Amino acid sequence: MRLLNCQLQNVRLHRDLSIDFSQRITLISGANETGKSTLVEALHRAFFLKATASGAPVAAMQSRVHMGPPVISIGFEAKGDQWTLKKRFSGNSGQTSLLSEASGKSLNGPIAEEVLAELLGFKDTLGSKQATTVLPTRWAHLWVMQGFAGDNILEAGKASYDFDGLLAQLEQSGGAAVQQSAHDQRVAKAIDQALDENFTTRGVKKSSPLYEREAARDMAEMAMEHAKKKLNEYETAGDDLAAIVEQLNALQYKELPELEQRKQRISEGADASAKLNTTIELATKAAEPLRLRQETAQKNLAVIDQLQAQLNEQQSKWSELLLQQDGAEAKEQQLTAALEAQRSSRSRLGEQKQQLEQRQQLLQLLVDQARCQESHKQQTAELEQRRQGQAKRLELEQQLAALASVGKEEVKQLRGLEQSWRNAATRKQAMAAGVKVLRADQDVRINGERLNAGEQRQLSSVFELQVGDGVALEITPGGGQALGDLDGQVKSAEQAFQSRLAALGVATLEAAEDCAEQRAALVQQRLALNAADQQKDLPSIQQELDGWDGRLAQLAHQIAELEQCRAQWQQQQALPISSAELQQLQRSIATTLTHTTNALRQSETDLESGQQTLLNFKKKQQEGASDLKVIKEQLADHQNRLAEEIQNNGNRESLSNLCDQLVAQHKQVEEELQKLQAEKATLGNSDQAQELAAVDAKIEALGQHIEQRQIQRGAAIERCNSISADDPYAAIEQARVQLETADADYQSLKRITDAHKLLQQLFTEAQTDLSSRYSEPLAQAIGSYLRPLVADGAVVQLNFDQSKGFSGLQLRRGGEYYDFENLSGGMKEQLAAALRLSMADVLKGSHDGSLPLIFDDAFTNSDPERVELMKQMLGTAVDRGLQVILLTCDPRAYGSFGDQTVMLNTAGVV
Repeated sequence: MRLLNCQLQNVRLHRDLSIDFSQRITLISGANETGKSTLVEALHRAFFLKATASGAPVAAMQSRVHMGPPVISIGFEAKGDQWTLKKRFSGNSGQTSLLSEASGKSLNGPIAEEVLAELLGFKDTLGSKQATTVLPTRWAHLWVMQGFAGDNILEAGKASYDFDGLLAQLEQSGGAAVQQSAHDQRVAKAIDQALDENFTTRGVKKSSPLYEREAARDMAEMAMEHAKKKLNEYETAGDDLAAIVEQLNALQYKELPELEQRKQRISEGADASAKLNTTIELATKAAEPLRLRQETAQKNLAVIDQLQAQLNEQQSKWSELLLQQDGAEAKEQQLTAALEAQRSSRSRLGEQKQQLEQRQQLLQLLVDQARCQESHKQQTAELEQRRQGQAKRLELEQQLAALASVGKEEVKQLRGLEQSWRNAATRKQAMAAGVKVLRADQDVRINGERLNAGEQRQLSSVFELQVGDGVALEITPGGGQALGDLDGQVKSAEQAFQSRLAALGVATLEAAEDCAEQRAALVQQRLALNAADQQKDLPSIQQELDGWDGRLAQLAHQIAELEQCRAQWQQQQALPISSAELQQLQRSIATTLTHTTNALRQSETDLESGQQTLLNFKKKQQEGASDLKVIKEQLADHQNRLAEEIQNNGNRESLSNLCDQLVAQHKQVEEELQKLQAEKATLGNSDQAQELAAVDAKIEALGQHIEQRQIQRGAAIERCNSISADDPYAAIEQARVQLETADADYQSLKRITDAHKLLQQLFTEAQTDLSSRYSEPLAQAIGSYLRPLVADGAVVQLNFDQSKGFSGLQLRRGGEYYDFENLSGGMKEQLAAALRLSMADVLKGSHDGSLPLIFDDAFTNSDPERVELMKQMLGTAVDRGLQVILLTCDPRAYGSFGDQTVMLNTAGVV
């Protein structure tokens, strides 16, 4: 897309301002308050704001000194056609028209707005509600408004620039691996929309399907809890009743009889207790030797088992190490062969990369040569055209000199004199006397001239009428003395008119008018030639032409140094000549070089890995040989210890049988002892009289307890009857069905949302892994623009995130990277300009290979030396097909930098 021209009417201080834009660099200069920023804002709002919009942005364009609403017309190229856009900003009555030069078709109103938005790469133009919020972000990466040149547009987020367009062009140009297909992008947006339907940044969105299903599930859970509570109360009451009945039965039929039996046993067991004590003492003494023999036998058996296990383990390791050593030599030969193959592959890829780099360097020189030849041809044609213009101007001067000096004022004066002559003659004619001969028998003469019958004369001066020979009359027409005065006025007016004609050197008024028209046309042609000459004089054009000659010679010398590479390449294929075909081939070579470089890096990584693998294998073999010696010694030691243990204590089978016998004997003795102690426990050791008193007290307390339980049983029966009036089991079954239904609905939707979250996470992780594929090409492009500004080789790095866009802009100075915020004011302006130029360079592919960039007083913090280097950076941009419009209040800093220069003052264009 390119801007061709514009016209502003009634826009603030501009009554009628017309400007033509160069396809390369247009320099618009003027002092403060001459309307430079107004021009930029007007163009921006004409492109992106509906003509029917209202509010502050439209009110800001209203003129306080000129009548009428703001009217803006813009001519531009887009989508292979030339368009003329005209907008009249007058609120609801605003008008929009869009004319196609190719088809001649004119669009109006909303249809024109839709087509305009499509040409600019947007869904629609903006209305009043979006004028103050969204409007400043439209083309903010291309048009730098006054005061914003040092801002980092990446900090405002991806909504402030054409993020989707950048990704699409980076993928199509081959500068980045394809991270997302169009289908992937649609899937990602569909996932975001699905998640946005149910979630906000703070959690589940209210009134969303997930929120409603979760609420329904919570209500069902509350109903379920209430039903469970009722059922629990019922079951608790039943359990309480059952427990009370059970306790009452236990008290009446178990504990009370047991107490009575115990009372009887206490009385009878005093004698039996003494006998049991003696028996228990004898059994305890018999069990101790068996326990000691059992522990000794088990300890010896454990030692044999441990030694045998260790021996088995060492033998397994010995066999495994022997097996590894057997195939070691073949494995080492295999690893060595693979390492040699990797070295050969790395060498081959290195040669391919070197050849591709030479070809890329050669192509860059050929592209520069083709561009220089095109510029040289253009400058030569302009020089010839300027020389023809000088010859034409000389011819016009000669033609002007040959013409009489008659202009608009002289023609106007002649017309006035002729009109005065005609007015006097008309008044004189009005006073004339008419004479007509009706019939006559004698000759009738007027001033001696005969009149025949029926002939008429109109006379305005004194005349003599003769009838025959004897009658002569002197007749004076009406007016008397005034007629004589009129006659003098007529003669005087005629004389003045003829004198002025003679003074001007023309014969008639018509001749004077023709001469004035010819002179005006010649003067207009001369002014047009002078305006063309003011843009650039012949010495400047010749100087630029000499510069192109020098550049072509330099490029030819550099290309000659790569002649061998060129000759070898031409043997394989014929190299193109045009710059477009060369650039296409250059992009293909760049893609191949990228792939080859990546393959070389991978080959080097594989080679290092193979070397390390071989080194580790050899080290492992040495360690294995050492381990064999150690295990051999350990095997001998364990075998000796095991033989010694078997010799001293017998083999494992005999020890195991002995342990089983001792365990059985000891267990039998222990069981007998436990029976005796249990029997002793039943008898008790306390005083028989005290125990009898205690038992009597318990029997009395138990009777009181039985009475209390009987009272509680009655209360529990009454409570159960009250709760069971409503069926708690049916209520809980209904609540369970409702809860299961609500939970199933909620879990179904939750599984879907969880799947969306997981898919979004996996998608984002995959994109993050490939983020450098996007950030590196854009960073390299920025660095290429900054090369004239930073002598030590500028290096820029960026971060990329699919959800947040590009961020983390840093510039390397020396050996360190500095954040954008830590740079000086001038460096911020220059880095921000390089970022915008790089974005435009990437995006131009979707806009017919060009985009306009506008800088409104953008380099106020840059010193004069840096301004000269900024010119080189902008020159590189236009050489790559971009269009630059630079507005400044200091035209001296830029000199003849622009291909077209426009000077503004308070009256408009100078």
